[in-house]
Amino acid sequence: MRGAALKPRTLGALLVIALSGRAAVAATDYVDAHYRVLSASDCVDASQMIAEFSVAPLNTTYMRVQHIGDVGTPELAGEIQNPVTWNVGPLTGLALPTSVYLQAQRGYRDIGPPNAASAFQLWCNSAGFYLNSRQFRHTLPLTREGPSVSVARDFQPGLAPFSNATSALTFDATIALPVVKFAALPIIDGTVQLSFVYYARDQTTGTVFAHVIALFDNRPSGVNGAGTEAVSADAYTAFVVSPLRTTTHDGTPTAYVTVSPLSNTEHFIAPWSGPSYFRAHVTYGQFKAMLLRLKRDSLPNISARPEDYRITLAGLLGEMFPGLSTDHEVELGASMTDFKVSEAYYDVAIVQAIEFYNAALDHYFMSSRQDDIDALDFGRLPGWSRTGQAFAVFPQFVSGTSPVCRYYFPPQVGDSHFFSASVQECAEVASKFPSFVLEDPDVMFVALPNLATGMCASTTTAVFRLWNQRLDSNHRYTTDRNIRKQMLAKGYVAEGYGPDGVVMCLPGATSQV
Repeated sequence: MRGAALKPRTLGALLVIALSGRAAVAATDYVDAHYRVLSASDCVDASQMIAEFSVAPLNTTYMRVQHIGDVGTPELAGEIQNPVTWNVGPLTGLALPTSVYLQAQRGYRDIGPPNAASAFQLWCNSAGFYLNSRQFRHTLPLTREGPSVSVARDFQPGLAPFSNATSALTFDATIALPVVKFAALPIIDGTVQLSFVYYARDQTTGTVFAHVIALFDNRPSGVNGAGTEAVSADAYTAFVVSPLRTTTHDGTPTAYVTVSPLSNTEHFIAPWSGPSYFRAHVTYGQFKAMLLRLKRDSLPNISARPEDYRITLAGLLGEMFPGLSTDHEVELGASMTDFKVSEAYYDVAIVQAIEFYNAALDHYFMSSRQDDIDALDFGRLPGWSRTGQAFAVFPQFVSGTSPVCRYYFPPQVGDSHFFSASVQECAEVASKFPSFVLEDPDVMFVALPNLATGMCASTTTAVFRLWNQRLDSNHRYTTDRNIRKQMLAKGYVAEGYGPDGVVMCLPGATSQV
């Protein structure tokens, strides 16, 4: 990218058009979407139960049991070391045949009802757990956490859930919650919660954060954060909490998760009888909004691009917070079947970037935005006409593409526009030319060529960038080698990568390259 100039004109009006006409992903419930299963349910048994800080197996379901007993006690060390021989199913909702108890059920004390000890089940594509704070010591404080069970999978490599801007990271499972018992409605101590949870790692910085999607809370909605959306942290990780509901407690639309119309929603106070289906979508737009919130509140250095993240863990989390006395004893029994992680998505249609020419200015301009095209076609900005040239681009992110930034040179420095698919080059423009206006950081999406050779993949089309070398700086972008030759003959110079000055690679091959 080279010079600028001094020639006031009216193309700057497109700034207003561009900002008002930004493409957006339409609201959707993903019922009719494509689904790509990233992690299906699998078949495991109690050998996949792990305690406290044990290393989890990779890419398979496991159950982690934590804080059942105080630090240094035999009950903490032996949370899941013993077979459980009584029928735990009525308390978890997961009915197993007697013949598999020794393979599927574990705990510390083999004590059944009426005051049963905590017990855990893991069998094939299902998991159940029953926690009873009356049956274990909880006299030492835990920092921002409580006795818990997670039924989860650790992914290596991490899952990439966003193949385009319509994608939604999706979790679904059938969940039973037959037992929640407590003496009085809690505020803090005595709280019981059930949630989907996942961890996301930023590939650019290595930073990890968690997103907790609440399915149940035994507090009334609105009490001490129940049914609200917030950014917080536990002893190890920053996290966001969202209710699986269309609105939060105060009626604000839930920002970071979408409830499928096929799904149950977050319950409060009372458990439910029988299995119930839950499906949660975290859309590309919601994930991006969450990243911006985290950048603002707690993680300023993370990437704001959802495509830079990988899901490293996902599952169901059951927690209780009994406190350090016997005043708030609680029970929690729940189970989950057929947990899946998927990408729900729609196809992103290719659009045409139309080229225009202004003879009086001897300037070229291109846009794929319909507001821009209409303004030039219908004379709202006079003097522009189509050249007959156009090329295909994506209006939104698609895997393998980069955002194209669009800068405007104000009248005092040229009244023209500059496009680049290089994040680095876009940043350099902002640094070297502070008077240039960033109209849009992602006006369209294309692939980058090889930065050393300028080569595009065989399934794509190369775009050449040419600069007029005048004070009234202007660039032309073309896929046509003959047009490239004509512009060079008129005194333009090639810009870009490789000997031909290639700056973008478009979807679809062409015989012109």
